[in-house]
Amino acid sequence: MQAKINKRLWIAYTCCVLIPVLIIVFYLFSFAKDRYQSSSIVLVKQVADTPVVDASGIGALLGVPNTSREDSQILKEYISSRDMIEQLDQTLNLRQEFSSVRDPIFALPKDASVEDLVEYFNKMIKVELDEQTMMLHVHAQGFSPQFSLKLNQEVLKQSDQFINEISQTIAQEQQVFAQKQYTEATAQLDEARQAVLEYQNENEIFDPELQAKAVATLIAGLQSSLAQMKTEERTLLSYLTPEAPQVVALRSQIAALQQQINTESSKLTSPNNLKLNKNVADFEALKAQVEFAADLYKISLVSLEKARLEASRKLKKLVVIATPRLAQDALYPRKVYISLTSFILLNIIFGIGLLIHSIIREHRE
Repeated sequence: MQAKINKRLWIAYTCCVLIPVLIIVFYLFSFAKDRYQSSSIVLVKQVADTPVVDASGIGALLGVPNTSREDSQILKEYISSRDMIEQLDQTLNLRQEFSSVRDPIFALPKDASVEDLVEYFNKMIKVELDEQTMMLHVHAQGFSPQFSLKLNQEVLKQSDQFINEISQTIAQEQQVFAQKQYTEATAQLDEARQAVLEYQNENEIFDPELQAKAVATLIAGLQSSLAQMKTEERTLLSYLTPEAPQVVALRSQIAALQQQINTESSKLTSPNNLKLNKNVADFEALKAQVEFAADLYKISLVSLEKARLEASRKLKKLVVIATPRLAQDALYPRKVYISLTSFILLNIIFGIGLLIHSIIREHRE
């Protein structure tokens, strides 16, 4: 009876463990195609020469601070994205390369959809991010050393173009906005200056304020002379009669001087629209517009220069720390590892099944 149980157990073990392991080993060493891996290490860094914060690590070697985690994460996601895969498919014909070998398990089916190609590609390309240095380790697999090398090189090329495009796009958007503000401010300043020139030409006056000051100075001088003459008049009247020739002549001069003062004063203030007080007010308004436009121009010019500096700082480049090399040995599939792992897992499953069978049989008895 025991021999019969042992025979059944051996048959079950052979069917459940040994035969599947032999099939797996036979497939791995007879049909599974070797896959070669080409690896590289890259880093996203800013082009601008900025001060180094940390004097250790790759930042000190490159002379610029390490890239942010966000840049590395964006590039990592892009490498595994459909956009990258479609570009690589056009360049390298991924479908043809991945489905050219006869391997029903590790090769890509010839009628694979785009989604299948994306899933398969992400199995053949592994991107690992070093959290400390923010370096990306790119591993590309292929069924030949030449294709794995070419695939890794093309991934780095497309990644560099992607980094340049997004950084330049952001920089250009900022510069375009600053340039637009600068152009508008320049046009506004030119219009304000042209308005001042037209006002000066129409009124035939360079600066109403200066002219008003000159007239006011002249009136002040005339009033001073008038005050002196009146004082002299009072002095003459102290010992001469009003009909005396000296007094009559002096009074004539005083009247002429007063008339001149009134004439000059009428140039400053009068209901007439051509008087200097209105000219001064209008000209001050035009000058205020010119000053305001000039301030806007200065601000926009500073903003434009600042945008240019910021744009140069935001430009980024993909630095290749370790270039991809031609593989010499096939690393995949890991035949011995898969065989041993399969043998161990099948034994564990067989042991669990045997234990369950024993428990059920005891309960029946």
